[in-house]
Amino acid sequence: MKPSVLVSRLAILCIAAAGAVSAQTLELEPFERLPNPVIDPASDDAKLALQRFSLPPGLRASLWAAEPMLANPVAIDFDEKGRLFVSETYRYRSSVLDIRGYMGMLELDLAARNIEDRLKLHRTVFGEAGARQLAIEGEVVRLVEDKDGDGVADASRVFSDGYHDELDGIASGVLARHGQVWFTNIPSLWRLDEQPDGSVKKNELLRGFGVRYNFTGHDFHGLALGHDGKLYYSIGDRGTHVKGKEGQVVDYPDEGAVFRSNPDGTEFELFAHGLRNPQELAFDEHGNLFTGDNDSDQGDMERLVYLVEGGDSGWRVGYQHAPMGKGGPWMREGLWKPAFAGRPAYLLPPVCNIEDGPSGLTYYPGTGLTPEYAKTFFITHFKGSIARSGIQTYTLEQNGATFRPTSSKQFMGGVLPTDVTFGPDSVLYLSDWVDGWPKSQKGRIYGITPANEDAAMKARRAEVAKLLAADAKSRSDAELVGLLAHADRRVRLDAQLELASRGDKSLGAFTRLATNKKAAPLARLHAVWGLTQLGRRNPKVGGTLLKLLKDGDAEVRAQAAKGLGDLPWSSSPAKSESKALIAATLDTAPRVRFFAAQSLGKLPASPETSAALVALLKANDNQDAYIRHAATYALSKTQRNDKSALAVAAKDASPAVRLGAVLAYRHLADASIAQFLDDADPYIAREAASAINDKPVIGAYAALAAKLATAPVKDEAVVERAINANYRLGAAANAKALAEYATRGDATEAMRAEA
Repeated sequence: MKPSVLVSRLAILCIAAAGAVSAQTLELEPFERLPNPVIDPASDDAKLALQRFSLPPGLRASLWAAEPMLANPVAIDFDEKGRLFVSETYRYRSSVLDIRGYMGMLELDLAARNIEDRLKLHRTVFGEAGARQLAIEGEVVRLVEDKDGDGVADASRVFSDGYHDELDGIASGVLARHGQVWFTNIPSLWRLDEQPDGSVKKNELLRGFGVRYNFTGHDFHGLALGHDGKLYYSIGDRGTHVKGKEGQVVDYPDEGAVFRSNPDGTEFELFAHGLRNPQELAFDEHGNLFTGDNDSDQGDMERLVYLVEGGDSGWRVGYQHAPMGKGGPWMREGLWKPAFAGRPAYLLPPVCNIEDGPSGLTYYPGTGLTPEYAKTFFITHFKGSIARSGIQTYTLEQNGATFRPTSSKQFMGGVLPTDVTFGPDSVLYLSDWVDGWPKSQKGRIYGITPANEDAAMKARRAEVAKLLAADAKSRSDAELVGLLAHADRRVRLDAQLELASRGDKSLGAFTRLATNKKAAPLARLHAVWGLTQLGRRNPKVGGTLLKLLKDGDAEVRAQAAKGLGDLPWSSSPAKSESKALIAATLDTAPRVRFFAAQSLGKLPASPETSAALVALLKANDNQDAYIRHAATYALSKTQRNDKSALAVAAKDASPAVRLGAVLAYRHLADASIAQFLDDADPYIAREAASAINDKPVIGAYAALAAKLATAPVKDEAVVERAINANYRLGAAANAKALAEYATRGDATEAMRAEA
């Protein structure tokens, strides 16, 4: 990668002196690195710990498994048979490094663009002998079972191991389903297939995650199955440079991100980015995706983030090491905060700020606990000590095209949880790390159930377990359609995915249910999602989704609008679809407008679609940041080859339209954005300066650098970026401009010092 691009891809003002680190060899921290896992023996402490737990009235905790059956659990997931798969780490902090212990290699670590760079870094910094030390310890995927069905695990074995390459990370994500286990462990996404003889076949689906070290724990994790049948997964700001199976390169080396693909790794793509450390993903019953993102320990707070296609949450790895002070613009400009007046427009605000150390995340599936937990998120907060950790619950409500919190309550204390999930028996299970850093050599699984279950609750849990364990392939279409209305989301999703796997023969069943206005609302949504899955291969589905855009249920309309964008359209204009989606941008429901705009960006470009998106920007008038994002992201796609609509929007009298044009140009990294540096609206001018420097838009550097002489001195966000543009250009005239600014008496002390 060219040096100019390398520097620009780091965060704002990254490390200004990002020269080469001397080739002196650094010493690895003196951990004892052993080839075999070390696990503590059994003790009474696992049961005694129950006495210190705090839970809401009416709930009780019980021990399901403890060391030596497992240790150092990072993530857990049950398959449909009730078998627990555990991602266990033995490389944490000893073989997967934390940059805070190796600041002498910080610049080399920041400069890494791919995993090959990190491999070279080992030899440069630690020498051959040191590099070999990083290939001793190995990660484990463990299988824990309750074979006799008494509610307590009685068997444990290694399901898959051998993850001890020097590039390997922390075993951080696991998802089990129908004999297959997906496993995220830097640098790879794995699928582990159980064989008839009990052996496990490893399939490396994708490779290239984790281009640097940064902070430990910022790993490759997540793993959630979406209502679209896609696999979703996340990584922290250790970065990504992955070549997909179709040859596409997804290159986000300086930020955390969320990705999706088919379960076999095909059609790999970025979903959302600008995250610091999103350790888990969870869908609600409407198919909305959420994560908890960790703070940077610089005075900011964690964030509950609603994730949408193309969304940028604002974090870049350079903010962790900003030379001008804690967090740089991340802190000075409040990029981590929820919505406020004047907040930078390019990044989407989080739903809310939350407690420290979000790690595990799950959403109530509909059965297992008492009714008050309907529509509830459970997030484990892990901070290295029991006193600061626990489980928190959150509930949300729709707020325009996004969400706002309606409650936040402590659910459990007295525990050091890393993950939380519902088993097929509808028990809420959590993994307990037990002790603090770095590795406890212990691990426990506790279950939480109502203390006084009545017969009906027990029967419902037993029914769900039986339904999930059964072979869905043996069910008739009619049985599966009936299950789409079940109270448990997992049962509904399994039925939908099985029906969709049967191809066009399920088209009629999905269509009848989706269009039946008397059917259960959630059943209809699963039918819409099933139709969308079929529509990837059958264009006839488009007609049904178009009809549903006029349905009386706003969520049905929203999911139909979203589904239309997921169908494969030809290069010629899809006129009927475009016309219907354009009409949907005027819908009374914000979510419908949001998904209609999103889908317009996926249809073949036309003047009509671009005009509709501009009109949506004007009507939205900057009131809903998510609708603005959907419109500008879509506009950048429709204007990729013909930017005439953007040229007109740039001159519009509406500030909302001009700001939308700035954001679209930013997505395109188009130098035409420079014209907005002189916009009459200071907010728009600042957004343009931010885009040019931060994206970056290299072709507009000169225009931004020239603004140093005329930028309002009180607008440090603009001045800082103009200073950086001069630094990046690096010519004699730029040096003169910086020297002159440094002597200005009317400039702020901070900016004079920076110049």
